[in-house]
Amino acid sequence: MKSPIAVAFLCIVFAPFGIFCLTWTLRFVMRGEYLSAVVALGFAVFTLGLVAMLLSVASRKVAPRVTYDDGAVMVRPDKKVDGSLMASTVGAYVAMAVYAVFAPLAMLDIDVPSGNQRYFVFICAAGVFVGVLSLRQIIRRRGTSYLRLTVDGVETGNTMTSVKRSWEEVADIADRAKKEDRPTGTTYIVGDDGRMRELPTDWYTPGGGDLREFLRFYWQHPEHRSELTDGSAAARLRSQARGA
Repeated sequence: MKSPIAVAFLCIVFAPFGIFCLTWTLRFVMRGEYLSAVVALGFAVFTLGLVAMLLSVASRKVAPRVTYDDGAVMVRPDKKVDGSLMASTVGAYVAMAVYAVFAPLAMLDIDVPSGNQRYFVFICAAGVFVGVLSLRQIIRRRGTSYLRLTVDGVETGNTMTSVKRSWEEVADIADRAKKEDRPTGTTYIVGDDGRMRELPTDWYTPGGGDLREFLRFYWQHPEHRSELTDGSAAARLRSQARGA
């Protein structure tokens, strides 16, 4: 799990800004500045969504969503975590898109430092470009993150990319990066080519340990991978996550 100090710091930073944006949303609506209200609301959803996600993970009250389909076990993050992150992503995308389009047309009542509007427009336009890719991946994969296990290998996905590796291509499954002193709730899947793929397993199970050990079990015990074809692996993770 992430450091409580880091979580508290991020919440202290994001929560007041989200409330500030929400306040200005109401003010813009009362003034009839609806486009400005959309921008403010989008950033409010973005920041408050992050706060909700951080608090859910820090509370350790998360549970994986496990399904079995077409010979594979699909594991998705806790519903609250995934929903908060999707809302946050959509909020940021909408806010940046509206600002990038309408700020140059002087149709927004949002003050920025004199002469710097073009930089804000450029940043938002770049964010929209990245946001399109993220939204496409979220819609295509029905979430912000996932882990898919089959007899042949492991597939991980986030808001930008999906990566597949055969079990033979996995060199290690670690609870920390090489330069980190302690676990952070993230699992690192190291390939035989040295490339590392991060999976935020604390979005799935409390602290991330149960899902990490579940993944490590099938990596280290190929004789049990047949469980991935009949749904019993899904039952194993559900029981493990409940502490059974």
